[in-house]
Amino acid sequence: MRLRPLVLAVALAATAGCGGDETGRLVVPEPEPPPAPVASTTATYRAVFESTWSASTHPTNFPGGAHLSPLIGAVHSDGVTFWEADGTATAGIESMAETGGTGTLTSEIQAAIPGNALAVINGSGIRSPGSTTIQAITLREDFPLVTLVTMIAPSPDWFVGVSGLSLRDADGNWIGELEVVLYPYDAGTDSGPNYTSANDDTQPRESIHSLRGERPFSDEPIGTFTFTRTDA
Repeated sequence: MRLRPLVLAVALAATAGCGGDETGRLVVPEPEPPPAPVASTTATYRAVFESTWSASTHPTNFPGGAHLSPLIGAVHSDGVTFWEADGTATAGIESMAETGGTGTLTSEIQAAIPGNALAVINGSGIRSPGSTTIQAITLREDFPLVTLVTMIAPSPDWFVGVSGLSLRDADGNWIGELEVVLYPYDAGTDSGPNYTSANDDTQPRESIHSLRGERPFSDEPIGTFTFTRTDA
């Protein structure tokens, strides 16, 4: 019987050593918060271009054979700009907007790889109204921007597109889905006023500017780009 106090003391000491307090009660520690998820350094997107440009949305002199030229663009960083509103069209943008050609703009993009661009983006042309899909565009955290354009055809030098569109949000997370409404732009390189005007080079070149609501366009959009992340 004289051993009982010693046994109790040992039991209390053992309990205290295993997370108990001085009374011997078991103290359960607060659980550690789960580690924050690590942001992915890459993301892959599907891009859908839907053209709504038609005689019902833009009825003024709507042309026969209306179509959009093959899509052309880039995955890039903010170290390069391939076109922008109020800027002057490069030779590549001029060729794309006047003829639908992609070769010169492709060369301009390739010249920015690897320093400021990651890859060239290509997609098919379509009749309008209509749609086309680019199945996989891969971006990196150091190349999070997309530029993508297509000629409105026939036209003197009119096109639609996005320039330096970021697919990361303000917190640096990849955006799950983003829809961009598209309105027409004039490349500033040809002075023809109508869809089927003869070639009439603009000298000196004008700035790239919006044609939203300007004849022959209405205030309706030309279509949309929808970027949807597919690897999340």
